[in-house]
Amino acid sequence: MKQLKQEIKPASLLLKEYLASVSAGSPKVAASFFAEDGYLEAPYVASFGIPSKFEGRDVIAASMTGMLQIAPNFHFTSVKIIMETPTEVVAEYESEATLSNGKPYKMLYMCYLTTKDGKIVSHREFLNTVPFVEAFFPNGLKDLLPE
Repeated sequence: MKQLKQEIKPASLLLKEYLASVSAGSPKVAASFFAEDGYLEAPYVASFGIPSKFEGRDVIAASMTGMLQIAPNFHFTSVKIIMETPTEVVAEYESEATLSNGKPYKMLYMCYLTTKDGKIVSHREFLNTVPFVEAFFPNGLKDLLPE
């Protein structure tokens, strides 16, 4: 019996399906798009003393579960593929949510995502830190400024 060769999805399709699973509020499904040792990183938030790199499916799923508790209606929109190869993609996309503290959250992201064997190996996400701080810090930018 001949084995069917499984088609490996291109990086751009994996990104779109991953973002859709996050938007659907499915952390475990979203994490399943990653390789066992894959990671999600938002390097710009590290400067605030916030964890910025989440490695491994369980850690990624847990971080998304926490994010959805803070932003239960979080969803991505307006995905635009900027550049792609079968295993890499650079994309721009937006998100919207109303946080549990009542603050609105709108963000424009850029990402660089790499894949191997049909799984996400790295997803580096770059965001504007000002709206992030305004939404997620209790007093917004005032929490970062010296008195």
